[in-house]
Amino acid sequence: MASRAEQKAKAKAERIAYERQLAEAARRKQRLARLAGVVIAAAVLIVAAIVISSSHSAKVPQTFGPGATASQTRVNALLAGIPESGNTLGKPSAPITVTEYGDLECSACDAFALASTVNTSAGVAGSGVEDQLIENYVSKGQAQLIYRSLDTVSPSSTFPTQQAAAEAAGLQQKAWYYIELFYNEQGQEDSGYVTQAYLDRIAKQVPGLNYSKWLTDLNDPSLTTQVSADEAAAAAAGYKSTPTIVVKGPKGTAAAIQGVPTWSGLQQVLKEVT
Repeated sequence: MASRAEQKAKAKAERIAYERQLAEAARRKQRLARLAGVVIAAAVLIVAAIVISSSHSAKVPQTFGPGATASQTRVNALLAGIPESGNTLGKPSAPITVTEYGDLECSACDAFALASTVNTSAGVAGSGVEDQLIENYVSKGQAQLIYRSLDTVSPSSTFPTQQAAAEAAGLQQKAWYYIELFYNEQGQEDSGYVTQAYLDRIAKQVPGLNYSKWLTDLNDPSLTTQVSADEAAAAAAGYKSTPTIVVKGPKGTAAAIQGVPTWSGLQQVLKEVT
């Protein structure tokens, strides 16, 4: 059986390979767009070419750095009006339950969480999949989204505390605000960016969060116990990579999705369980 260190190294290699695939896909798309631009320019009016060029430029992903208000605006717009309870987003009566096992420092989790108009910490566009799940299913009461912890990349010295920070926000029904803001402002893997000051900054951006209570709750040992329980459950189920997505509905539980799914692929799984 592979050691935990070997498992994390393998998971990291898989993430790097995935990010390279995304980057190469983006480069191919840009090359095709440039070629199409040349052909169109030879056949249409200059004014039309300018319009097309402007449209293309508007779709270039933007990077929002740490502390930027753009990330707050995006997260607020995504989650506004959706009920939260602990680490669960959405109505308890929703027929579908989607459980995400994640690591807040994982760049693949970042890709899953972010909109396609926002660059991840690895410098590639987000998948937009989780946004679409929240907008099309969770906000409409068709699914609830649960977050669980699984360490695949974070140093063992920071993982329990950073995950507990989201759990502490969950005690005020703000876990998903914390999670989404963390992903929006994620730093480079292995750069040591996760410090208490970083965790504090995320907390202070969560709308309506009582920071003093959050800071006190962060020291509650039951939160890190929950993080450990999540990891034990993941290990028992054989989950070794993040994100791992588990979809359960009236027709049963689908096979776990390990890695970043496409939106069409996730939609198919959602349909299979309902």
